[in-house]
Amino acid sequence: MKAFTRGILLLVAVLIGSASEVRGVIKATSSLELFVKDGTQIVQVKVTKFDPDKKRLVFEVEKDIKGKLEQRSMNVVWKVDPDSKWEGIRVLPELLKRFGPDQQAILFINDAGGFWHNKGNTRKNPSAFGFLNGSWFCLESTKQDDGKLLWQLAQGEPYLRTTFKGTTAELNKVLVDHLADKGKLPKPVKAEPGFGPEYQPKK
Repeated sequence: MKAFTRGILLLVAVLIGSASEVRGVIKATSSLELFVKDGTQIVQVKVTKFDPDKKRLVFEVEKDIKGKLEQRSMNVVWKVDPDSKWEGIRVLPELLKRFGPDQQAILFINDAGGFWHNKGNTRKNPSAFGFLNGSWFCLESTKQDDGKLLWQLAQGEPYLRTTFKGTTAELNKVLVDHLADKGKLPKPVKAEPGFGPEYQPKK
């Protein structure tokens, strides 16, 4: 019981602490090249557990595209706050409609949380930008007592549709070809802010 209580308290602390550090959504046009350059690891993951009632999901790493991610299973939690002053948090309910079991995503992870737009940050834990069939989102992490990372779905990134808005499979091919010197990364495109298609369970 004590261990369970500690776990709940840790989760609450993570959510409160992370909410205070979340950045505003990225509205400037951002090229895919920036994500590739600043990503210390780029991985393809699959949603193996998705429990919207408990506000948690689990990503399992399927493939390392750039570098190698040590932690192959990623526990992710979130907090929905429709009244938040942060646009990225307000849109979480819409973003979550795009998630579901067996969905594949691409994660651009930076070990020190220092992507190009946040070079002056004081965070030491990894952060990540994710892409799932036309939907972009941001993840923050907190290191637990056992050394493993607990990830938080910090916010949606509706304006990053200009960076890439195809499917996960299409982005995977673009990245693999580029890193093998077989193709160039696409330039930003014109796109209205928003997210990709909603999740449809397999029949």
